[in-house]
Amino acid sequence: MRFRDGTIRQQALFAALVGSYLVGLLIAVDDKLERVGQPDAGWMLDGYHAYPMRWDAVVDGLVGGERVLQINGNELQGKSPRMVRQYQRMAIDEVNVLRVQRPGGAVGEVSIRVRPLTWKDVFFAEGSHVALGTLFVAVGVGSFLLRPYAAGSWALLALCCSIGGVLIGQLLGVGAENWGRALYFRLMVGFVCSASFHTGLAFPVIHPLLLRRPRIVLLVYGAGAAVAVLQFLGWYTDWAGPLRHFGGGLDASLLLIAGLFFIGRCSLLALRAPDPLIAQRGRIVLVGVLFGVTPLVILNFMRGALDLPVIDVRLESWSLTALLGVLGYLTVRHDLLNARIAVRRAVLYGVVVGVLTLLAILLVAVRPYAVAALLLPLLYWWPRFDGRLNAWPYPKRVRFPDIIRAIGNEMSASATVEAVLAVLAQAPERLCDARSSVAFLLPGVVGPEEHISAVGVSVPRGERCLADEALVQLMITTRREIRRDHIAVEPQYAKIQQECYACFDRLRADLLLPVVRDTRVIGGLAIGPRITGDVYEVPELDALSTVVQQAVQAIIRVEATERLRRREIEFADLKRFFPPQIIDQVMAKGGAAELRSQRKLVTVFFADLRGFTSFSDSVEPEEVMATLAEYHTAMGRRIAEFAGTLERFAGDGFMVFFNDPVDQPDHVERAVRMALAMRTDMPRLRDAWLRKGYRIDVGMGIHSGYATCGFVGYEGRRDYAVIGNVTNLAARLSGAAAGGEILITARVRGELHDGYVTEPAGELDLKGFHQPQPAFRVLDAGHPRRATA
Repeated sequence: MRFRDGTIRQQALFAALVGSYLVGLLIAVDDKLERVGQPDAGWMLDGYHAYPMRWDAVVDGLVGGERVLQINGNELQGKSPRMVRQYQRMAIDEVNVLRVQRPGGAVGEVSIRVRPLTWKDVFFAEGSHVALGTLFVAVGVGSFLLRPYAAGSWALLALCCSIGGVLIGQLLGVGAENWGRALYFRLMVGFVCSASFHTGLAFPVIHPLLLRRPRIVLLVYGAGAAVAVLQFLGWYTDWAGPLRHFGGGLDASLLLIAGLFFIGRCSLLALRAPDPLIAQRGRIVLVGVLFGVTPLVILNFMRGALDLPVIDVRLESWSLTALLGVLGYLTVRHDLLNARIAVRRAVLYGVVVGVLTLLAILLVAVRPYAVAALLLPLLYWWPRFDGRLNAWPYPKRVRFPDIIRAIGNEMSASATVEAVLAVLAQAPERLCDARSSVAFLLPGVVGPEEHISAVGVSVPRGERCLADEALVQLMITTRREIRRDHIAVEPQYAKIQQECYACFDRLRADLLLPVVRDTRVIGGLAIGPRITGDVYEVPELDALSTVVQQAVQAIIRVEATERLRRREIEFADLKRFFPPQIIDQVMAKGGAAELRSQRKLVTVFFADLRGFTSFSDSVEPEEVMATLAEYHTAMGRRIAEFAGTLERFAGDGFMVFFNDPVDQPDHVERAVRMALAMRTDMPRLRDAWLRKGYRIDVGMGIHSGYATCGFVGYEGRRDYAVIGNVTNLAARLSGAAAGGEILITARVRGELHDGYVTEPAGELDLKGFHQPQPAFRVLDAGHPRRATA
């Protein structure tokens, strides 16, 4: 998720958290602009403990954390901060005499002269606070922008901004006259207590309570606000004096409780977490808490609750940098690892540039023209250095283009989807030294079954299809890569965590990449751990994503080749029955797969040779076949001319029908005109046959009616047939027709317009029909309407 994808409320909350620090920074700058040049006492009080604010105060003998007993002879015990400020002398060159109790118990006096405050004094006393606070906020904001709106990022950002606000608030001094600045500081202190508890709920992994009751965060921060108000009332108003000690120790106590909760939770997860990754994260955070939070909590509790300062209050917060590094590492671990190559390159470039700069300085001092001579070989050598620089930290990454190109060539040469998957499954080992990988396509992408290819593990075929696995369903939904460690720590995966782990184990993988085609996930590439033990970084993921897209293109090419092959076979199959113009229309509608059996009105034409039986008995078979070929060639041209569908040639007869598989409104007229055209071709054929002594002629029959049309047969041997009484009647009319005669039924005659010349042929007794069938002879076409293709 990107930062700009967040809601307005989320972006507003982010701005408020960062703004809390920026407001404090602006208040601090305004405070310093007012104070620079004004009289400055050179020390500050935190409760009853003094801290030096100028270097000359340190020289005068003031040690940070000493308890102040008297100021200029006035006792401080039981006095409010407002009353204490009245005891200070603030005129230029006046001297404040502090009676202090040393850490060992000895009592002494320190005299510090009042002088104008300078910016040098400001940087001495407060520069470290500004640097540390800015560092905290920068880490929090950087982690949030790398992984925006994640639960861990929110907690880390709140903690960093609150710590930064406290550090800036301390610059204002607890004795500031402006009550708004004092209120800001106390709010930041309460904010730190709440953010600490919030961080304990979010790290090492999200606490179940935070998942079930996310509004508990509001309660936590509400308690922090209440603590801030109590502190403000206790320390900055005289009438709320009884709250002073209660409020002063409450924030330290709450911070101690949050720290103990954090330590206890990390310890429990480090020792008893069922997932080794969570246990590892628990141990990492535990180390950060022990070395980062524990010293601060103990020192703060001793100073606030027990009134026992140990070190300068300005140095306590530096221990938090250990926790800051740990939490930042866990939040953006992969992003930090991805930056290693850039850091290495920067260091190497810096070293080389530094050496060259030093060499150039020396050459200028000795021989100025030698610098020009140095530039010539440098221009030649630098590109090679840049290439070697890229190869040294990650030698295999330099070969990525060549490896990807080789993988692409292998995929291009693959003839099947299984071959493409085999190359894809080998890619992680070739690119990233992966121990194992599994490439798979979901059912329905290429056929009804799933396709799997594995390298380094046995093909993970189980009782469940991969498409039914929760992890694969998650990948299909998000269309993004999924890591095993994301499943372990991200709260949105808590309910399906065990199912996802089981699928990762089944695939022997740590990473799952989606195979996306036209925004739809069609498969995945499961990648096992690397032989080197390193994580998969952005360059490796980019290279693997490129290979995945190559595989998608290869699959598209294989599918297109397969479709073309099937289309060629289908075209050859259809060519046996349909003329070219009909085939084009059939293929445009989806091919033979769309030619489903259907009942339809058709016109059927039958033709049969007269005298063929005696002819075939009296001549050689070769002569019979040559005569049939000549006959079929002539008739076939007419079938194609009138776009008829040839069902079959059966010896000396053949059958043609019209109005299927494509609609032909003039199907009756087409059949009759084809018959007339064939009859005009017969005299030429009869004359040639008579010269050879063959007495052969043709009889034709035509009928129109409803029939069932579609493919019959089996795979590898099938015909496109018309089944029904209409075919029987047309065949019987053909058998009853004399040589050169065209017989049609009354229904066909009724469909012809008046331009056709016909005459009654009487009622014919035909085999298979109980009633005589009226028939007509077609004599001439007259002037018929033009047939349309």
